[in-house]
Amino acid sequence: MGHRTKNHAPVRSPPSVPGLPAPSGRTTIRLVDVHFGYGSRSVFTGLDLIVPEGQITAVLGPSGSGKSTLLELMTGQKTASRGRVEVAGEEVGSLSRRELFRLRRRMGVLFQDGALFTDLSVFENVAFPVREHTRLPEMLVHHLALMKLETVGLRGASTLYPAQLSGGMARRVALARSIVLDPQIMFYDEPLVGLDPIAKGMILRLIVHLNRSLGITSVIVSHDVPEMLETADWCYLIAEGRVQGAGSPSSLRQVTSPWVRQFVSGSAEGPVPFHYPARDYAADLFGTGRSA
Repeated sequence: MGHRTKNHAPVRSPPSVPGLPAPSGRTTIRLVDVHFGYGSRSVFTGLDLIVPEGQITAVLGPSGSGKSTLLELMTGQKTASRGRVEVAGEEVGSLSRRELFRLRRRMGVLFQDGALFTDLSVFENVAFPVREHTRLPEMLVHHLALMKLETVGLRGASTLYPAQLSGGMARRVALARSIVLDPQIMFYDEPLVGLDPIAKGMILRLIVHLNRSLGITSVIVSHDVPEMLETADWCYLIAEGRVQGAGSPSSLRQVTSPWVRQFVSGSAEGPVPFHYPARDYAADLFGTGRSA
């Protein structure tokens, strides 16, 4: 029992990220000096990040900044080459396969594309995790799946198949599936991508409702700045392998970092360049300096 208590205890008294403000209260996730890359390409070069318990934390950043990779590190799909990734008091990189699966039982993930099983109905998609990870009687499986579909407003669509759903409906079904086992931590990977304004509003309302009513910790990676600044309790902007800005939505708007200013304002001018790095234009046009 002592080991279980340790596993379920969030990290207390979080250290601050050097040079940046830190959220108050207890910490559910902490990254310390995290390094990660693909071959010779570095993605993170000393990333420090704190996710407060029971709040909605948004991780913003330009395309290619490693937002989805960050979620994969937090869920143990990838392992940092250096540094610590702690989730609910566990160092993810040191867990055995069995321990990692146990920790993942406490997580829910809304994937960017929904990742619904196309040959299963809406009801069967939502019931799938319950059947896979529990031995509950079928009547309870039935009740749980319908309860979660009711939560996202789609109980009436339980007999439909993914191909019959709109983009917003499919995202809501995927959300129902991700919360069917009542996770303590929810991860959202670009939850608004490809949705119309009405569907975006519905998803954001559900994220806030679930966070508040269930008392869960939510992490959203997104490049939808206005929506995240209206929804999140705490925000990070990552770029160039590190956190470039952090704070509440109101304070982030006041940050003077050129990275933060450019991203929040959507300006074409700033540290994020228009041109991909290349050699001299004239050299490419006329072959100057090319080897034979």
